[in-house]
Amino acid sequence: MTDDIKLAENVILVDVACFNAVVGGMKKYFEMQLNRPLQDIYVEEWATYVALDSGVREGGNQIEVLFVYDGQAGSLSHCDPSDLKNDLNGVGISNSLGELSFTSVSSEGFVSRENLYLDLLTIALNSADVKRLMLVPSVENYGGKLTDILNENLKERTPEKAKEVFLFSMDKLQHPSACRWDSLGYSVMRALGIKAEELK
Repeated sequence: MTDDIKLAENVILVDVACFNAVVGGMKKYFEMQLNRPLQDIYVEEWATYVALDSGVREGGNQIEVLFVYDGQAGSLSHCDPSDLKNDLNGVGISNSLGELSFTSVSSEGFVSRENLYLDLLTIALNSADVKRLMLVPSVENYGGKLTDILNENLKERTPEKAKEVFLFSMDKLQHPSACRWDSLGYSVMRALGIKAEELK
């Protein structure tokens, strides 16, 4: 199931259920706080913000966005496009950063979403092709497994497998990890069209 996925130099690995929960919660909260409707998220724009937050700069970059989902979350909430199977699988978009490719991988009928995400994480960590890995995991559901995999694979880096790893979530990891942490909220807020001056 994972053998057909070609990994680019830059990979964004997204747990769809986690992403949907964050987007839905933030959209509801800020619409009440700002007293105005917020736009849906353009997926390309959000992925670009995550890449920029991870240090990717304009140029001919190859960025692979992998969406991991199951039967309970087969689409992206409040996003355009939202259909993972038909609109965000095997498609590519070019912008100022380079080429963004989208692949959606379903765990349904094979393994749990958690195990598929962690399997893909391990593959990416061990791939010599991947130089920058950006994670949007379900930290609460994965428990210590996520931290264990990160620490184990990043502990002894070889020049061939050296990479930068960024973890985006709403809360910092409780256990130390070998990767860099950043708030997922920043990219979601920008993609929802929330301006900095509105929050003052």
